[in-house]
Amino acid sequence: MRPVLDAWVRMISIARGEDIPVVYTTPVSRADGADVVMLPTDLSAETGVPPLTNAVEGTSDSEFPEEIVPQAQDYVFLKRRPSAFYGTGVAELLHMLRRDIIIIGGGATNRGVETSVREAFNLDIASVVVRECCWGSDAAAHAYSLDKAMKMYARIRHLDQIAAMLRR
Repeated sequence: MRPVLDAWVRMISIARGEDIPVVYTTPVSRADGADVVMLPTDLSAETGVPPLTNAVEGTSDSEFPEEIVPQAQDYVFLKRRPSAFYGTGVAELLHMLRRDIIIIGGGATNRGVETSVREAFNLDIASVVVRECCWGSDAAAHAYSLDKAMKMYARIRHLDQIAAMLRR
C-alpha cells in the first residue's frame, strides 16, 4: 500500500498546485448495517461475505490516512455503493464546477474504480485513471481492470504522464 499512498500524495499535491478540485469519496456504512447491500451474488455465496463491505461510518477505519487527509478546500462525499457517483452528489458537484473530466484512482480497482469509471462514461464525464493510485487485493482482477476492462471507458495513464498533461 505504501507506493499507492505515495502516489496519492503526489497526485493530490499536483492537483492542488494546479487549482484542480480534489474530491474524496469514502466507502462507509451505518453501524447498524441498515445500508449494507445484501443482494445475493455468486461471490457472496462462495465467501459468505456480503457483496459490499465498507468501513463503519464514524470509526477510525473510515478515516483517511494522515498523508492525504482532506483539506478545507477539498470536497468529501460518503459513498455507500461501489460508484463514486451513485447517490453521492459528485456528478452534481462536477456540473456546478463546470468540470467534465475526472482523474481517478482508488481501490479496489476492479470494484470501486471500475464502477465509477463506467458510471462517469454514462454521465458523459471523461475519466483518466492513474495507474499508480489504484490498488486491489486480487492482483489478477486489478490488472484485468486496468489493462482491459476500463480501456473501453477511460484513459489509463501513469502518474508521470498525468503530471505532464496537467502542467501544460
